[in-house]
Amino acid sequence: MKKKRKILLIATGGIASYKALELLRLLVNDHYELNCVLTKNVEKFVTKLSFDSLLGKESFINLFSVTENNEMSHIKLANSSDLILVVPATANFIGKIAHGIADDLASTIILATKSPIIIAPGMNVGMWENNALKDNVKILKKRGMKIMEPNTGKLACGQIGKGKLVEINDIMSLVKDFFTKNSTLTGKKAIVTTGPSIEMLDPVRFLSNFSSGKQGSDIAKALSEFGAETTLISGPTNLDPPNGVKFERVKTGQDFLDVSISNLPADIFISVAAICDWKAKTIESNKIKKAISSGNFVFEKNVDVLKEVSKSNLRPELVIGFAAETQNLFKNSINKLKEKRCDWIFGNIVSEKSGFNQTKNKVLFVRNNKKIQWPVLKKEEIAKKIATEISKYFDAN
Repeated sequence: MKKKRKILLIATGGIASYKALELLRLLVNDHYELNCVLTKNVEKFVTKLSFDSLLGKESFINLFSVTENNEMSHIKLANSSDLILVVPATANFIGKIAHGIADDLASTIILATKSPIIIAPGMNVGMWENNALKDNVKILKKRGMKIMEPNTGKLACGQIGKGKLVEINDIMSLVKDFFTKNSTLTGKKAIVTTGPSIEMLDPVRFLSNFSSGKQGSDIAKALSEFGAETTLISGPTNLDPPNGVKFERVKTGQDFLDVSISNLPADIFISVAAICDWKAKTIESNKIKKAISSGNFVFEKNVDVLKEVSKSNLRPELVIGFAAETQNLFKNSINKLKEKRCDWIFGNIVSEKSGFNQTKNKVLFVRNNKKIQWPVLKKEEIAKKIATEISKYFDAN
């Protein structure tokens, strides 16, 4: 018998609270197993009775009343759901959960849960555009929560701007996608590295490269959408962290290695980061003057993150590398596969049309000494193909 999918709907008190009733009705019609938690201000807009009637059982508001219920506690509510929806989410509630405040049932559940969380904000445009709110949203994204950013339109206050709760049908589509995709790699843990490393020469100069981090970021997003618990370790880039992905920012090759090892054990490790092969043996404490000859620089080999993870006692089952080359792609990819002791390699030729700082890529998929050439594709399309191949691998093993 198919396991019933459990959802906890949290509604907070705002002008869009009535739309949570429409969402609840659709969820009930699709036969999800549901519980509802309301903040106390919801009843200033819609009644608790309306939620209870649609739900067919009691919804919860008060922390202490739920704890006294023999069949349900706030901890059980926090941990018994496959997915938590916060619809609508007010600026106040976003601020509370971003800073770990647990002063009511809803915020206590968010603090205690390990379940995936989707948040759909709804508020005045001035609130949405406030820097404090933006910082709080970034915090929640970094923690892996999915934020469905509001739409632009005429708001309840009469202003036109961004702040309207997303369409309920869009929320339903995301919920359905979650339960469809979050089955193929559910229970798997993935680590993805992306972006460049920066290796300092002195306080103002460094070695680096043109990696944008986009390919790795897209792969992390795809793995998360397929259900994997995903960590993205990124060097300095201008990209925002993908929704639903744990995000760690690093700088040097050694940082990449330390954070990668600290996130083990994992099932999947994908090294997309363009880590400098060399670094200065000694970082000068003061800016190097022009008059000093470049011959005074002494370089040494940088850490090899892919190789170190491959030989770790906590080696993931599937270790994947990327090889950015300018020639002899298949030969160099095979050599890297063997040298790094990884399972798969995705090789790509760096050019003006693909590779670093481009929206498209052309990769050669190498495994078991066999090659499959993929056509030029958008990087997000390549990411989905890689996630699909990984899913097939685990299905077969």
